[in-house]
Amino acid sequence: MEIEANSSTEKKNFKLWSQLELHEFGDKFVIRSLQFPDQGFSIARSDGTFQKLHGEINLETASKVYTVFGVAGSIRLLAGTYILVITSCKEVGTYLGYPVLRVMSMRFLSCNEGLKNLTNQQKKDEAYFQTLLRIVEETPGLYYSYETDITLNLQRRYKMADGWMSKPIWKQADPRFVWNRNILEELIENKVDEFIVPLLQGNILSMCRCDTCIYVFLFSFSVQI
Repeated sequence: MEIEANSSTEKKNFKLWSQLELHEFGDKFVIRSLQFPDQGFSIARSDGTFQKLHGEINLETASKVYTVFGVAGSIRLLAGTYILVITSCKEVGTYLGYPVLRVMSMRFLSCNEGLKNLTNQQKKDEAYFQTLLRIVEETPGLYYSYETDITLNLQRRYKMADGWMSKPIWKQADPRFVWNRNILEELIENKVDEFIVPLLQGNILSMCRCDTCIYVFLFSFSVQI
């Protein structure tokens, strides 16, 4: 899938960290950039409190280390906070010369130690909410790019002011078409812009070839979680 860029669209753009490590500790999760190890944040497993990394941090005591490919949101339930991370992805083509990826799997990180303080009814409610989170983890047809917004069509992009692409990608995106817009608020408040991945949900409906360019048409949903 390729859509070529016009020379007038070539501007300096904001980029997300594409290579991330998730370190799991008994009391927190740490997510950091592999390209810039001092860039990252931690989330307390007790209450979901965010804290940016400052200086060096001892990662040798982590019980597990994973590779993740972006942070797609956070949601607070009765027992605490759940952080949604992308655990696998696949490059499916390019848009304006920038790689576009499809989410292959996601996972919620549980920061819900408050579960032990809930009443029996609240625990039942929390268990039900967790089943809904598992449904969210399996949502199909989610796409994103580390280097550009993919929610705007070419006509609207050409009308944007100079410097638009230097803004964080979540600011560039049309919120009507950002599938995870409603669960980005806490990440935005904590100013972890380089980690926030706006997702577009859609399906490839048709493909046509014109000279050397391949144009792919996406049917995108405006439904948000």
